[in-house]
Amino acid sequence: MKTAGIVAEYNPFHNGHLYHLEKTRRDTGADYLVIVMSGDFTQRGAPALADKFARAQMALACGADLVLELPAIHATGSAPYFARGAAALLDNLQVVDCLCFGCETNQMDAFLKISRILRRELPTFQKKLRLLLCLGHTFPSARQQALTECLENDSESFSLPAGLLDSPNNILALEYCMALQDFDSPIQPFAIRRQESAYHQTDLGVKYSSATAIRQAIQRGESFSAWGGHLPGAAGEILQQTLQNRGWLTEDDFSLLLKYKCMETPADKLCSFFDVSKEMANRIRHCLNDFTTYRDFIARIKTSQITYTRAARSLLHILLNLRQPAQNLSVTELCPYARVLGFRKEATPLLTQIKKAGRIPLITQPAKFLKNKSLLSPHARAMLEQDIHAANLYESVLAYKTGIPFVHESCRQMMRL
Repeated sequence: MKTAGIVAEYNPFHNGHLYHLEKTRRDTGADYLVIVMSGDFTQRGAPALADKFARAQMALACGADLVLELPAIHATGSAPYFARGAAALLDNLQVVDCLCFGCETNQMDAFLKISRILRRELPTFQKKLRLLLCLGHTFPSARQQALTECLENDSESFSLPAGLLDSPNNILALEYCMALQDFDSPIQPFAIRRQESAYHQTDLGVKYSSATAIRQAIQRGESFSAWGGHLPGAAGEILQQTLQNRGWLTEDDFSLLLKYKCMETPADKLCSFFDVSKEMANRIRHCLNDFTTYRDFIARIKTSQITYTRAARSLLHILLNLRQPAQNLSVTELCPYARVLGFRKEATPLLTQIKKAGRIPLITQPAKFLKNKSLLSPHARAMLEQDIHAANLYESVLAYKTGIPFVHESCRQMMRL
């Protein structure tokens, strides 16, 4: 039995994602595809367009065998946290042979070599990075320059390929490689080149369009005929039905909740939230009286050193009450459970093998694990409670906006297709 792992947000699931799934299965010879998917909030610091169960259903209908939820603390983190959490989850299953990620290049050798050098030079790299940040560089610029200097000074004399780390997907690819090496994992990284549209492309393409372009078309009120063809048939039908029956959310639907959270938190306590620096906390307090909407507030606290995405992630962590995570956690502590969102009936042997070989529990009924305190460690239980709180907040705002009945997260059932 060969199993491939994929990390995704599927916000929403589009033709490029279908290509990724099919090529992964074809090129690796995988019998099963395990998807680690973000929950109701995403890495760019915003709510997902559709809830996690609808997005998991899209993935299963298009060829995925098992969809697991990436805990909120990782799903909303910067690239290192996101990648390490996802890689730890896959490694803890003890059944995954390869991690297949989409990126803008297939230079797998370059990713592996850079990751080995960075792991050797990590203290030096971090020191250079901090210095450049203090000098006023943005984080992406500082990271690129610090990495270039480390590579130039390394004994292997390896030159950074031009533009290799200019895209979020390539940055994540490097982080996956580093995480797997750190864990001494048997999982092999496998790169699949993206098709047609770039990650941040805002215009709909011919066949392959970015999730950003599709979301923007939906949020502009464009009809299904305008964007539906950019999703596989089954996924398009599921998303269309979901939007009709449940609507969708954007950052601005959480505006008053965010303002209240920022108002009630003392200035000296803001830095306890994940990713919130002292500079960020000062910006939040300074701009709070001018708060109008969530997205406008992100733009207000953004500076030449604080990117828009970093500001968005920091505010989301405040909204979700996500505090700075503990450092130097083991692989099992990084991701201490596997929450099942859905699976295909044909994948039952895979679930059986995970239960037999895995290092962490499979959660199919959250209420059971919340009720019985002996089933999870205090650390794991606290992380699961964070996930449930985030899901309930999403569902509460959606229910308020659309009038649909609220369903508590602990009552949600995993899907079987």
